[in-house]
Parts: sequence; C-alpha cells; structure tokens
Amino acid sequence: MVKQMSISETRRKITSLEDELSYDDTISVTNHGKEVFALLRWDTYESIAETLEIISDEEAFTELKDGIAQIANNQLVDFDEFVKNQNV
Repeated sequence: MVKQMSISETRRKITSLEDELSYDDTISVTNHGKEVFALLRWDTYESIAETLEIISDEEAFTELKDGIAQIANNQLVDFDEFVKNQNV
C-alpha cells in the first residue's frame, strides 16, 4: 500500500515510521504536492534490487525463465540425482 506524507510530516515521524511500515508498504514523500522520495523497508529494497539484478543479467534471467518453465512442465530433478550427474 502506498501512503502519501508531506516532507514536514515525514520529518516529524521519521523515528516511528519503522513500526508503521510492513513489507508491502511504501510512503510517498511529497514536497508542495510533488512526489520527491519513496520510503520503504530495507528488506523490500533488497528484494527489488535483487530482482533488478537478475532481470538485467541476460544469462541469469534466461536460467530463471527456464527453471520456471521446468516447474510448470513438472520437469523437476531430484537433488541427489542432480548431484550424482554433476560428478560424471
């Protein structure tokens, strides 16, 4: 959920915002009605950064898409079988 808050209100509440934000929450900080900052929990930021890293790496993104397709097609491989085939 996105909640708007003025920059002055954000300044007053900054120390208590940690308790108000959940993983899915974002605070849109405005200055004279214009959005200037977004505040979100650190774990949310890390998740977004990791996602951007994966989709910007062509090889990693291709591997992710292949893995999702394998799951969708029930082509899962037993871990022990996978390890055994790696040592061949």
